[in-house]
This record gives sequence, structure tokens and C-alpha cells, in this order.
Amino acid sequence: MSRSGVNEAPRHEAVARSWWVRLDGGAAERLSGRPVHDEVRRPRRSMAEIRTPAEIELMTEAGRVAALALRAASAACVPGATTAAVDGAAAGVIAAERCEPAFLGLRASPEAPAFPAATCVSVNEQVVHGVPGERRLACGDIVKIDCGVRHRGWCADAAVTVAVGTANEAHLAMIGRARAMLDEAVAMIRPGRRWSEIAERLQVMALEGGYGLLTDLIGHGIGRQLHEWPEAPNSLSRSLLQRRDFTLLPGMTLAIEPMLAMVGDQPVRRDEDGHPMGVATRVAADGWTVEALSGLPSAHFEHTIAVNGHGATVLTRLPVGGR
Repeated sequence: MSRSGVNEAPRHEAVARSWWVRLDGGAAERLSGRPVHDEVRRPRRSMAEIRTPAEIELMTEAGRVAALALRAASAACVPGATTAAVDGAAAGVIAAERCEPAFLGLRASPEAPAFPAATCVSVNEQVVHGVPGERRLACGDIVKIDCGVRHRGWCADAAVTVAVGTANEAHLAMIGRARAMLDEAVAMIRPGRRWSEIAERLQVMALEGGYGLLTDLIGHGIGRQLHEWPEAPNSLSRSLLQRRDFTLLPGMTLAIEPMLAMVGDQPVRRDEDGHPMGVATRVAADGWTVEALSGLPSAHFEHTIAVNGHGATVLTRLPVGGR
């Protein structure tokens, strides 16, 4: 789940009507009465937390479960399936693995409704944070599935984009470019590198492909909380270069999540510094779903990684043939 637009605040209420409680009858007793899924927005700091090997191991287990949940949800993306069914496939895996859905109960603002599901399921023009429901998938739909998992107090966050049935070549190319951007970002991780170098490379890859950026939706630090400092944008800006840039260090844990949107024949708008401006979006009436005003599809991929001594360890990738 992207960092921008999520204003975490403590919540003290039961989640009796949630997917999670319907799957796991003991969840209400475990989760009510304490702020489990919403996190207090903390002051920005100059550095991210440095995790110990034991802490990263716990995040790795959360990442494994997130990857399993995304695999199940992706398989559920068939013509005629509802987005609620896609969410249910992921929620069932999380419950079976005795973990917690990290998105459930999160709030976009103190006044906004709590997020009601285990995953965000966003279709076509819906970029991110789609609320699962009765919408039925059709052949050719582009579905973004974003999943957060908490294991013994430690979080992982991952996302994939799935084409339902047969998609057209332009949409498949966009999905391939977004996936390649995530792979490139992971490959560029190394101690001593500034995040702005990675953001610039992601920006170039998006623009070279002829796609729009989602500049208000960014990656983030992750650990005990779903969203932590630092912010990890996918493009350059004055605020990144002057205030928010950071140096990668061993033990940092980040959720990296490039996003693209199709823009048709629209030229890329730039700000006064020459940096590309993002695709215009709006938040739907549900208070969560971010939609591209153009009505054109988008793509989103995400991994949680840990910086090691020479590169990145991906925590949300399943071993080949493994669980």
C-alpha cells in the first residue's frame, strides 16, 4: 500500500464485520481494544530504522505469506469473479498461515472509513487502494492486487498486476514495463547509494515507455509499522532532492512500489523545476480508491526488501516451487 494519502491514527474498535473475523472467529477478541492496524504518524527522521537479522527473519515470514496470498488472489482473477472473491482468496491464506492482514482497519484520515478488507483490489482506471466488493471482473480487465501481512508484530507489503483472460498488447506492455521497473529498482539497491538515483532511473523507464507517473503515490519504509520513514518515491522532485533523499544502509527495510498509468496522446506535464508531474487522479466516494481521471488503465508492482551488505534481499518473493 502506497505511503501518500494514508494518515495513520490509532483506532480502538472491534472489526466484527470484517472479512478477517468471518474467516477467523477469534479475531475480534484478539484485535479489538487496541490499535492494531492503524499506526501513529511519526515525525520524519534523517534515517530509517536498522533492523537486526532476527527482525528481518520475522519480516521474511510475513513476506512469504504475502506472496502466497497474492498467488492465490491472482489465480482468483477470472472472468465473472468479484473483487470480493479475489480478496477472500488472499484473506483465506493469511488466516491459514496464522498471520494478520495489515491493511484491515487502516484509515486514510481520522475522519475516513477504516479499510474493510485484507487486500486492495483495483481494476483498470483504479490505480491503488481499491475496496473489494461486488464488481465482477471481465476478460481484458487489468487488476492490481496489493497485500500487507503482519507476523508477530512485523510487516511486509507486496503487489502484483494481473490481466484477466486475454488482454490487449498495449496493456500487457504497460504491465511488463512496471514489472521491469520493480526489478530494476531491486537490482540497483546497494549500501551507499542515494535513493534519488533509483527514483531517477524509474522516472526515465516510465517516460521512455510513454507512460504517466503517479507522483503522489510512493514507496516507504516498513517494519513494525506498515508505513515508516523514509519515503521512497518513483520520480524526482524538488522535495526529494532537497529534503527527503536518503542513503541506503545495510539493515534498512523498504517497500518499493513503482506505478504507471496509460496517458494516450497527452503530453507529459512538468513543474517549474522541469520534473514530470503525475497523472491526475481522484479519490472515489468510498474514501479509498484512487482513480485516474483519464479512465485509462494502470499497473502496480511492489516488493518488500532488506538492504544487505552488497544489495537487496527480497522478502516477498517465493522460492521456486516453494511455499
